[in-house]
Amino acid sequence: MDKNLFVCLILCLMSSFSLSAQQKTVLFDLSHGQCQDTYPGHEYYTDIVPLYKTMIEGLGAKFVVNDSAEITPAMLKKADVLIMLSPLNKDLQKNITEQEKKALVNYVRHGRSLLFFVDEEARRVKLQEYGANDITRPFGIEFGQDVEGLPGNCGAVTFKNEIFSGRLEIPFSGARLIKGGIPASVCMEQGYLHASYVKLKNGGKLFAASDTMVGQLMGYTDGTRNKANGMQTRWWGKDSRQFMSELIVWGLKK
Repeated sequence: MDKNLFVCLILCLMSSFSLSAQQKTVLFDLSHGQCQDTYPGHEYYTDIVPLYKTMIEGLGAKFVVNDSAEITPAMLKKADVLIMLSPLNKDLQKNITEQEKKALVNYVRHGRSLLFFVDEEARRVKLQEYGANDITRPFGIEFGQDVEGLPGNCGAVTFKNEIFSGRLEIPFSGARLIKGGIPASVCMEQGYLHASYVKLKNGGKLFAASDTMVGQLMGYTDGTRNKANGMQTRWWGKDSRQFMSELIVWGLKK
């Protein structure tokens, strides 16, 4: 074999190995009752795994789903980013165990990224039983009671920061209060905090959102704010996919 050709082949193999070794992994959790509250004819907001697979692989990362196993340090060791959307039905939620809480807190403390969504108390999540605050409080973020008196389908927006490229319009309709962290997005009515984040010196990141509609990739280009009609609503907030894509890119950065 020609010497130059041989050297070229070796360099190509080394480059391929390097790219493979550097590929990062996004773990998508379904083990706590997420994406199970399906309304016939409205599966668009629960049948989202294929959409995330396409999105994440398009970003050059590996996409892995945890269907039902308990989250452990060994599982988390293989993931650079963990996405935990909110359960959508209190009767179907699976509470976070004490072992999982410890593993998740340590996951962030050891330099990885947790993207964590917790929805409203009224219909979606029993907060205390679920155990969300045991994960967020060590980082100065706390979920509270439901926001009262907001019109349905009021929407939320981001602003330019280290996560988002600018103003993104996202759905927001029925959520809980959240405090602490660095604000990332706010409700369009009265400026209630929608989501906040913390970034540690070693690169560990926690992003916490008080509503999960954006994580369900909901929203329409023709949605009208403050107009709601149950599951027939055309949800205002056209940028959910861009929001989640930019959020995941931020989570993957070191």
